[in-house]
Parts: sequence; structure tokens; C-alpha cells
Amino acid sequence: MGAMQLDAGERLLRQLNEWNPEGGVVSVYLAIDHTDRSEGWRIELKDRLAGIDREVSDRILGRFGRDAPPPAGRTQIGFVEVGGTKREIWNGFQVDGVATEVVAAGRPYLAPLMRMLDDGSPVGVVVVSLERVRVLDWALGEIEELDGWELEITSLDWHERKAPRRDPARGTGASASGRDQYAQRLEHNRERFLKQAGGLVVSRYGDRPWRRIVVIGERGGPRSVAAGMGPKAELVHEVRHDLIRASVAEIEGRLAEEVEFLNRSREDALIAALKEAIGSDRGAALGPQEVLETLEQGRVRHVIFDGTRDFESYDGVPASELMIERALDTGAQVTPVEGLAAQSLGEHDGAAALLRY
Repeated sequence: MGAMQLDAGERLLRQLNEWNPEGGVVSVYLAIDHTDRSEGWRIELKDRLAGIDREVSDRILGRFGRDAPPPAGRTQIGFVEVGGTKREIWNGFQVDGVATEVVAAGRPYLAPLMRMLDDGSPVGVVVVSLERVRVLDWALGEIEELDGWELEITSLDWHERKAPRRDPARGTGASASGRDQYAQRLEHNRERFLKQAGGLVVSRYGDRPWRRIVVIGERGGPRSVAAGMGPKAELVHEVRHDLIRASVAEIEGRLAEEVEFLNRSREDALIAALKEAIGSDRGAALGPQEVLETLEQGRVRHVIFDGTRDFESYDGVPASELMIERALDTGAQVTPVEGLAAQSLGEHDGAAALLRY
């Protein structure tokens, strides 16, 4: 499938959250290494399916038969109903870092999907030079070039106008040469072009669910583009790099670093907001049990939990799955965190929440 936009990801999560078949669901997260000629990922999948309902296991293995070519995408995610209507939901993604897992439970296992959708949230990309702009869309490891514009300069020739001779005894008056005037006009046209390009990005693509807009360029190019974006300028993250002639793959490689930085920075900001909320009027819920209780009361606006932690189970269901389920039911935001942000949640057993009241 193509790059999944944020709203499509949310729809998938809600669809899965509402799925509670009588026989349960087998959730499959399959990491595929296309460079591995031995196709060890097939062996790992078979090993992970040991102990799973035989009929369901055969259906899953049949989808990835040894004689069939590897499926597109670095990660395949599937949810397979046990018995009943034998319903299946599969998606392929161009993302790395998802470990191969197979989980049999009463409902779909959502935490890895939630992490992936959060880290892979759509980002707008604008690559600029002084006289050219390229617009791209990135989501879940896939990048697509959407548009581009160039400043048309009808003539790069310039003529220096000779100033009339002056009598040295009368002094010399200051006057701009033809070269200076041309340079000033060119600079003005470039800046105007970049500002207009920023406006075009917003008018044509401003309704896309971009979490951030990464503007890549040198000198004052990114600043000029951002100046034309109006209120959307607050989403801009500037990167000083010349990529205007780069391939889409090269741009994606550089962008991956920035997306990682932006994701971790956003999570750190959430932890800072959490610390400020503790003891405030709205307050915060601390620890999985308190988060679940406040979710049940509909008081939570944002759940934050360690996306790398194995949580204690309540009635056989991990607390992370329960938090996701109740957040989706009540319209609360959810952010699985990692790195330093996850470490900060350690004192709260890996989970906390910002409250509405």
C-alpha cells in the first residue's frame, strides 16, 4: 500500500479497537530483510507461530509461502481472526525497527502499531535553493515528490551604466552601478519567489495531516519560504543543507535523521509538560493503574507510556493495551515514548497522563 496518512492510521486503529471476535485474534508483526538471501525471516515467522491455532498458522504461513517472492515493504502487519468469519486485515509498511512478534489474544495487539504510526506520522518536506523549490510528502518511511517551482529569469545579462564624469574639484556623488542594481533586483525577486512558494505549499497542501514541515536549504532560503506560510510557519523545522539536486532517496535518507530528532524532541517536551502538570489545577495521572482509572472517568487528554516496556497485565491484558483501548474510546491522545523520555517515566512505572480536568 502507499504511504498511510495520519487519518488512515487513526481509522485503522479504531477499526481494530472495535474488533472483538468470539474466537480471538492472532496479531502478526513481521520484519522482512530483503537483503537476507537465506530468508531467515520466514523461519522466524514459523518459529513464532509454534503453539498458535493450526488452522490460523497455516493461513498465515500460506500467505508467505517459500516459493512466493517476498512481499513489498520492510514490515508486514496482520490481524487474523480465529474461527468465525476468518477475517484478516493486512498492511505493508516501509519502516524499520519493528520486531517480529506473534500474539494470540482476545483482541488485536496494538502497541507496536501505535508506536509505528506515532513515529511515522506524516511530514511535509520543502527543499529550496534561491531559485527552485521542491515539495515532498513523507509518511511511514515512504516519500513522494508532489510539486516544484522555479524562478524564471528571462536574462542573466546585465549592463553596467557608466556614470557621467564629475569634476574632481566638485567631489563625487554616490550612485549605484548597474551591477549593484541588478543584484538588488535579483535578490528581491528571489526572496519574493520563495515567499510565494511558501504560500503555494500551504494553499495546495495545507490540508494534509503534516505534524511538521521540514524546510531544507542554505542561506536565507528556508526562512523566506517559512515567511510565506502564515500560521503554518509554526510547523516549520529548518535544516541547513543543500539538497536541491539530490535524488528523492537521498532526501529521504537525510530526512530520516530529522524525523528521529523531531520525534524524540516532541517526547521530551511531553515529559516537560507532564512535570509542570504535576500538582497543577488540571493535574496528572501517574502510574498505569491511575492512568486507567482516569481514562475510565473520561478525564485524560493525553496518555504517555514507555513504548519499550513490558507492562503488568490486568485480567490477562497488558496495561499498555488497556490504555490504548480506553484512550481510543474516549478521544484521548496517545504517545508511546522511548529513550530519555521513557527513562523519565520509570519512576511512574512507565505510564502517566495529562488530564483534561
